[in-house]
Amino acid sequence: MPKNRRDRFFTLMLIPGGRQEVHRWLLPLWFFHALAAVLVALMVTLGGALLGVYHYQKRVAELHQIDELNAAQARQIRQLEEQARLLQDKMQSLDRLDQQVRSLAGLGQGGGQLSGGASRGGRLRPAEQSRTLVRVQEALAEVDRDAPRQQLRLQNLARELEQHLAYQAARPSHWPVQGPVTSPFGRRDSPFSWREEVHDGIDIAAAYGAEVQAAGNGRVTFAGWMPVYGQAVIIDHGYGFTSLYGHNSELLVKEGDQVVRGQAIARAGSSGRSTGPHVHFQIKLNGELVDPLNYLEEGEKATGAGKKE
Repeated sequence: MPKNRRDRFFTLMLIPGGRQEVHRWLLPLWFFHALAAVLVALMVTLGGALLGVYHYQKRVAELHQIDELNAAQARQIRQLEEQARLLQDKMQSLDRLDQQVRSLAGLGQGGGQLSGGASRGGRLRPAEQSRTLVRVQEALAEVDRDAPRQQLRLQNLARELEQHLAYQAARPSHWPVQGPVTSPFGRRDSPFSWREEVHDGIDIAAAYGAEVQAAGNGRVTFAGWMPVYGQAVIIDHGYGFTSLYGHNSELLVKEGDQVVRGQAIARAGSSGRSTGPHVHFQIKLNGELVDPLNYLEEGEKATGAGKKE
């Protein structure tokens, strides 16, 4: 049996104070259903809006944090790039120094230069940071790998240079006395007969008593009287070289002495088979006679070697 029509309506009464008229409204049931639906919709909408604002603020905070992280990474990458550039510049400077020293010393060429680095200027974009960081790390790794090689190269260079300087100091290239060559190396007419003979050294004219100097570093293996050469000194320079200084008037060294290039070892004279004061200078390489003029330095004849005191 259908319900009473009044059951589907509600009466809303407004009763003011005093004797004023009472206001009544008859509201249908569906009005309250609609009002409830509207309130629910408003609450859902408000909740969604609040949730959206929360997520938006959270996303803004995350983006701000990411931006700060990117900025910090960009600074770190620029610092790493600068560090890599400085390290590579230093390694390349060592390479150039290596080449310069080798060139000045007449040594062979060393290894190659470092390859170019990944360093570059300008503001880095976040999308490029990962690739740039990899390039910087590779550059630093290259420097790290190359550092032991560079150290070994410089150690080898120092050893080669030391050996080279020792060889140059020992090589009999210093003129033993100042003066012109009066008799060259090789075949010549004998000053004591009409026959031709082989001259085993060169004769350098010198004043009697002039200082005779060692042609290079070495050890005195003989100091005394020799047939033909008179008062003579023989020096073993190492590297297969020996030198002989003959016809001296006085010896200033003895057998076993260590001498250095340019050191006074005797005084010029005319002892032995000689026609006048001079120095007979002889060089042997690995036991074979060689022309001393091939080893004596050009222009050294004009130095103070051989000046009489």
